[in-house]
Amino acid sequence: MKKLLVLFSVIINLHLNAQTVPVYIYFASHNETDDVTYHGLSYNNSSDFGNMKTFVEQVCDTISFYNASYEMMLESNFILGALNHDNAYVSSADIIEWADNQPNIEVQSHNHWDPSGMPPNAYNSTDLVYLLDSCGVDTAEVLGGYIWKDFGSVTEDWTQWQTPQPGYVFANAPDWMPTLLWGGGSPLHVNDYEAYGIWRPSAPTTMGFGVHDEFASLVNFGNGCGQEFVIDDTTTAEQMAYRVINFVDSLHAKYDGNPDAFFNLKIMFNFRYLPESGYIDKIGTVLSIIDPYVQAGRMEYKGILDIYSEWQTLHPSDADYFISLCDTTVDQSIAPPQDLGFNENQYADSEFIMFPNPTTGNLKIQFSDNETHQITICDVSGRQVMNFQITSDETADLNELNAGIYFVKADNSNVKQLVIE
Repeated sequence: MKKLLVLFSVIINLHLNAQTVPVYIYFASHNETDDVTYHGLSYNNSSDFGNMKTFVEQVCDTISFYNASYEMMLESNFILGALNHDNAYVSSADIIEWADNQPNIEVQSHNHWDPSGMPPNAYNSTDLVYLLDSCGVDTAEVLGGYIWKDFGSVTEDWTQWQTPQPGYVFANAPDWMPTLLWGGGSPLHVNDYEAYGIWRPSAPTTMGFGVHDEFASLVNFGNGCGQEFVIDDTTTAEQMAYRVINFVDSLHAKYDGNPDAFFNLKIMFNFRYLPESGYIDKIGTVLSIIDPYVQAGRMEYKGILDIYSEWQTLHPSDADYFISLCDTTVDQSIAPPQDLGFNENQYADSEFIMFPNPTTGNLKIQFSDNETHQITICDVSGRQVMNFQITSDETADLNELNAGIYFVKADNSNVKQLVIE
């Protein structure tokens, strides 16, 4: 049990100063036009779409339990599946609008325009914005995925989106342009521009893309460092969480005191892996390990638009920018951090108290009022195992749960750790 406490309980000693570098973190996902070739679920088929919808709901619930932020980037095939099979034209309960209505989830478009590809995709980003609007989702600012450089063989890079563009498929779609460029890449991701920060690119060239032009119309979110923070089918969840912690620690060590430093970190996953056994558990495990670190204030969950709002508050001038090229001076190790430890009192809030902890099955919960509160208990993977209502000083019977580590949340409070012996 002591080993588990060390593994799943991450508390970082705080050494904050007056100019602590902002580090914002969020989860982001893509689905792709060729998803069916990976998991065999065709979004054109009602039953298959229903199966994927269940997985999407599970991952949304897992992320929401920790009050983490999630950017769900969708291709045309999944959006059309919701419109055709989930009544998305008229229902607010369809999977896309339901997800977007969650306080910590934003639905955006993600597009690979390739009409001659396998499979073909004739939709551009304006078309996807129009389709998502048909689902009841307003995605008016973010270009979720684009080509950052003119590679010659690629016919769609970011520069065309400096002015409003018509749809390729829907002639009645209003012309659209983004405010933010997000997820810039290259064909097969072999020549990505690897940097963190926020700036306005001046040109689609190797030199020009990393030059800030305060008069440019589009703001770019740095894409980060390659594939280091992508949860794929072979990822070890604990190592991914350690990489996040080490990375954030090294940012504070290097940049605290720098008034311009500003980091947003995405943890990526892909719909193609959601049906795999244990994959959603990986996402939950990453969340459970880094959550106390978030509670300690070393990083903060925020979505793309909220991060940009924070940047504008700190840097109201269009002349301001921050670019941090990826290099070896920032730690991305997957080794367990040196300062792992467990002390619940370091991050537990005072909204409710639970005892005894550890418990053998009966848990008393105290609140500062006599109101009825909703209690949610999840296992270390983020899966909900119990949900009940309780008032102060009542005892909860947890004897049906196996021995192990769990996480408890009352209403929308911070998550607290519970050990059942």
